[in-house]
Amino acid sequence: MKRRDFLRTASVPAGAATAAATTSGLGAAQEETEGGGGGGTATVTVGPGGSLVFSPGTDEPLQIAPGTTVEFVWESNNHNIVVDSQPEGAGWEGHEPLENSGFTYEHTFETLGTYEYYCDPHQTAGMVGSIEVVENPNAGGGGGGKKELHSFGVPIHAHWVGAATILGIIVTIIFTFYVLKYGESAHTGTGRNS
Repeated sequence: MKRRDFLRTASVPAGAATAAATTSGLGAAQEETEGGGGGGTATVTVGPGGSLVFSPGTDEPLQIAPGTTVEFVWESNNHNIVVDSQPEGAGWEGHEPLENSGFTYEHTFETLGTYEYYCDPHQTAGMVGSIEVVENPNAGGGGGGKKELHSFGVPIHAHWVGAATILGIIVTIIFTFYVLKYGESAHTGTGRNS
């Protein structure tokens, strides 16, 4: 194989990998800017996988900007949302009837402050939640602990594209080293008629 043939052959997969990574990065940036500021949406899963939690909300509060609509999506049966406490002047009533998987409920939070809520049948099992309406929900307070990939602002699929791109580069380097060190295969002609 001649050097020019190798470069021509190797440049196509490298160009495709670069284009895929660039396209994925642009998609991630678009997703990030669409939901910014007030008036966005957030989702709280009620009883994900049959567990007795609100996700997010039970383990750590959901932080949103004023004017954000929160959609509560039921993933298991016999849950409700009872408001325990809310800021003065807020008019959130929750959703007290018991609902089953597939039900959704929305509320737009306008008033700054902390909203505490729970599931009435499962409150003693720890099914409580919290929503914090703050001016700048992405500022963070320096709290440590385990972070999910989405909390870093990059969707999971972008991480896989990055890992696949790095793997492709490494495999290309190894293949190049092999060809340069050991030459071509035994079945490739040299171009000489002998």
